[in-house]
Amino acid sequence: MRLFVGDLASGRNILPIPARDGEWEIRRNRAGTLSCDVTLSAKSHRRLDLYQAAMPGRSYLGIAEGDFIFEAGPIWEHDYEDDTRRLRIDAEGIWSMLARRFIMPAAVETIALLLQSGDDAGKPNPAVATLFSGATWPAIVRQILQQGMARAGGALPFVFGPDGVGAHDKSYDAASFKTQGEAFTDLTELVDGPEIEFRAEFAPGGTGVRWRPIVGDDAQLRIARIGAPHRFDFSAPQRTVRKLHVRRSARDLSSEAWATGGRQAAIALVSRAASDALLKAGFPRMESLSSAHSTVKEQATLDAYAQDDVALGSGLAEWWTLETNIDRVPMVGSFTLGDYCDVVLRRNPYLPDGTHRRRIAALSGELRSRWVKVTTDEAVTAA
Repeated sequence: MRLFVGDLASGRNILPIPARDGEWEIRRNRAGTLSCDVTLSAKSHRRLDLYQAAMPGRSYLGIAEGDFIFEAGPIWEHDYEDDTRRLRIDAEGIWSMLARRFIMPAAVETIALLLQSGDDAGKPNPAVATLFSGATWPAIVRQILQQGMARAGGALPFVFGPDGVGAHDKSYDAASFKTQGEAFTDLTELVDGPEIEFRAEFAPGGTGVRWRPIVGDDAQLRIARIGAPHRFDFSAPQRTVRKLHVRRSARDLSSEAWATGGRQAAIALVSRAASDALLKAGFPRMESLSSAHSTVKEQATLDAYAQDDVALGSGLAEWWTLETNIDRVPMVGSFTLGDYCDVVLRRNPYLPDGTHRRRIAALSGELRSRWVKVTTDEAVTAA
């Protein structure tokens, strides 16, 4: 694996850096993390001038294997110890930059965010609102990004794909100071919301790095490659996987789920959903209450959240992690976040034999290791 830095605004000026150690992690619907340690002892290291070339806030850090970039994003911190000549560089995925940009048109520089007179004085000014009507999720994400890119100093090397299908309405008052990152997180948490990923890739000719927003639409809200699931086989004589770890929890079990909402509309909304699956399996009665959807204004939407809560609470939750060798099938770059995988077990002392279908939620690794840690989504198993 190799590490490199470059200019964040353009994606260009790729400079390899001789790091001794490094770590990276990517997770769905949020910024990834990556860091490295460089010992600045040799003259060649000093000539790199990482003080300038890897400047926090102006540069990005990336980690790649061949033409595949695991993660790349803004550098936010340096930590240098002169006694050891050790420099640590910490960066996060491009999502972390979007958490520092408000959804505002350029007009906010000349037009007040709040109405200045009349009966509506003090209310958000609709002249600087960002409105979407009948737009697809990918189009909403693209236009929000492009709005920020059009402002002074807003350039970032994004490339966009098709807008997909769907029709959704969204509005953002400039006076609410909603960041792009917050807005995108909100979209992923909607009951019918899309998954969103900002995938780093090399520009044609290897001249730089760019980011491609991958956004679900109404035809496919989840981001997953089409094709057969990847196979992680613990039953094969020559294993290319290792270190299976399973965590199992009953903390969220619930036969009856309640949800509350209506705060933004100044009304009280309550929803209830129930299932007898646990009771039939011999579990004692358990109930839950969620106030995480307090801004929901529609009863049908709140009902959908309650149904989700009781579905998730109708079985034991499991989280699986394993490590796979990236020099073997499935090869590095052939699997990514959101892909489905089959974990094959035989004669396991704890888990049932067979093929267990899971979905990749996170990937992580180290610079000098040929093993990548695969973390799967929470899976609800039958009680």
